[in-house]
Amino acid sequence: MVDTLVDPPAAMTAAAESAGNYLDIAFSSGRAARVDLRDPRARGWVGAFTELRAAGLDVYVELDPDTGLVTEVLVPHQVAVIALSPGEDLVEVDLEPSQAHHYLRRDNPDFAELLALLEAARDSQHTVLVTETLDKHAIIDVRPAPKEAVAEQLTEGVPAALGTPVSYAQVVQMYRLVAGQTACSANPTAPGIPFTYPDDGCWGRAHEMARLMIANGITPDKVWIRGSLRVNSANKPDCVVGWGWHVAPTLVAGGVTYVIDPALFDGPVTQDTWKGVQGDPAARLEPTGWDIFHNFYAPHRVDPDYRLTNEVLARYRAELQLRSNSASGPPPYAHCQPAAPGVQFRGSLAGGQTARWFTHSWNAAQHVIWHLMPVTPVTGGPELDWDVAVERTSAALCTYWITVRNLTGIPVTFEGRYAILNA
Repeated sequence: MVDTLVDPPAAMTAAAESAGNYLDIAFSSGRAARVDLRDPRARGWVGAFTELRAAGLDVYVELDPDTGLVTEVLVPHQVAVIALSPGEDLVEVDLEPSQAHHYLRRDNPDFAELLALLEAARDSQHTVLVTETLDKHAIIDVRPAPKEAVAEQLTEGVPAALGTPVSYAQVVQMYRLVAGQTACSANPTAPGIPFTYPDDGCWGRAHEMARLMIANGITPDKVWIRGSLRVNSANKPDCVVGWGWHVAPTLVAGGVTYVIDPALFDGPVTQDTWKGVQGDPAARLEPTGWDIFHNFYAPHRVDPDYRLTNEVLARYRAELQLRSNSASGPPPYAHCQPAAPGVQFRGSLAGGQTARWFTHSWNAAQHVIWHLMPVTPVTGGPELDWDVAVERTSAALCTYWITVRNLTGIPVTFEGRYAILNA
């Protein structure tokens, strides 16, 4: 039988008689546990203890009842239960705040007990501590929250997006600013932003990004998306992330809204591109001012002093510590990396010439991007420009029409390259 506890870590000390092989953990309740530092997961456990202790947050620990040795560490989340949706093999659980999908599986031996606790929390609207497995988000523990969460500030109205114009150079500058704060995947520590833990926590990342931009003289807006979102990610061991909603900051340059989201892209992208990669053409977008902390639960929440933001970042840095020191190792995962872009066609254009190519029978459910790469080296300026148009030829297929312009005065040969973002 496994012994479990959920409690904030209070202190960590090397065991005197251990010859350096053990670390004793004291918890706020007075209980204690011991980590065998020779366990390959120990580095992640100690990292999570350190992160959660600094933030005053609870940790879930499984212990060997005979030895008191830690056998598992997970991060509980203090949440409200919004809805339960029964299915054949599981119950999907909507938690506030969370963008992720959460599940209570019917094959869990404690299914009936856990379901009753979740139903009671939903009916009473009291917060609970919910713990789930690291990668599959299967709920394994539910218990009353030992203390109320940090009081949230509420607002009935949603501040409108201002769309204050900036230059595109400033958009790039702000992207580099926030991406430069990415927490190291192998050892994520404060104050790094855990962009490589894509499963959950976007509202905390977005608020911290907004804080950094404002501190550097530029006030962003935010864009929220809600739908059946599915994103391919090299930062999750099974390569796919499912969300019910997502949020990121936005900036407007030249009349175009750009999204700043290092969890998804390696640079600023247009709002249409950001929506398109998330896999649900019917998803709804809602722009707001930067100061809405999370948006899809009424009344809306704000976090002007960033206390809640810091809690969110701490929890998901701890989650990333645990994942990176599990059997999966730190992200990104090589088996999730997209294949090198394919070459669909090759062409040539005379100096100053414009021509159009088409390529047919593409899966309309896939998100395909096109890039035209000159093969002919020409120094001193850009060589090619292009536009992509799309024709829906059937319910399942489409044709891409690609217009290519040679910007030089000499002939240029090129490759028409493509990448499928949601294969």
